Amino acid sequence: MVTETPAVPVMVPAEVAPGETHPVVNVEAPNPEQESRFVSSSGGDPVNDAACTSASPFSYAELEEKLKQIPPGLPIVTPSAKMFEMVETVNCFSGEWSPRHGQSINLFTDLLRTTNYMKAFATRCKDTEDQLRLRLEEAEASLSTARGENEALRADLDEAKSREESMEARLYEAEGEMARLRGEVRQLRTEASIEKKQKEELQLRLTAQKEELEREFAAEREELEAEYQKQVDDMFIFGYRCCMKKNGIKRDVPSIPPGEEKKLYDKPTPR
Repeated sequence: MVTETPAVPVMVPAEVAPGETHPVVNVEAPNPEQESRFVSSSGGDPVNDAACTSASPFSYAELEEKLKQIPPGLPIVTPSAKMFEMVETVNCFSGEWSPRHGQSINLFTDLLRTTNYMKAFATRCKDTEDQLRLRLEEAEASLSTARGENEALRADLDEAKSREESMEARLYEAEGEMARLRGEVRQLRTEASIEKKQKEELQLRLTAQKEELEREFAAEREELEAEYQKQVDDMFIFGYRCCMKKNGIKRDVPSIPPGEEKKLYDKPTPR
């Protein structure tokens, strides 16, 4: 008795234009009852489950879980309909269904899904790399601008330092000039004080000399007056004797009345 091999229901998506996305196709795996029925219908040959499981390593699950962390919205390339049509055609040509076929389809689907996640992850990495490159370019531009501003600030700082040094040099020069002028002022004040003191001493000496000259002049005047009076008296006596001799008077007997003698002495002598 010939048993019909049940066909595995496969969802074949329609062809779409490039750029559109498909939902991930889920292939229904046969249950254990179908697997046992397939084993009995195939002539009793058991299927090596260890070989099937070893052919589909489940280490992709961890990678799949990590790649599933990719945020939604990214374009994911799904398996095309031609791939599933090819799988369905292979199953139809085989004439029977076995658990190995289901596991192969599951493995193939997992690989395609993993490939899609890896493509999405690579796309995200590329976008992230582009963003990082853009940010790096912006940072380099900002750094270049900052360097230019820094160079300008350094130039301004150097110019300010040069002006400050020039101002300090001028300040030191002005302080030196001020110190020199102060020294000259002190010297002039000292010279003026010395000159004033010398002038006062000279004034005192001149005053003392004047007083001394006045005293000497007064003394000489008194001497001259006394000598002059003596000469006048001598001339008067000489004239008087000459007059007596001329008039033949031998004795010096005054014939002046007693009251007129005083008037005669008080009368000024003609010069």
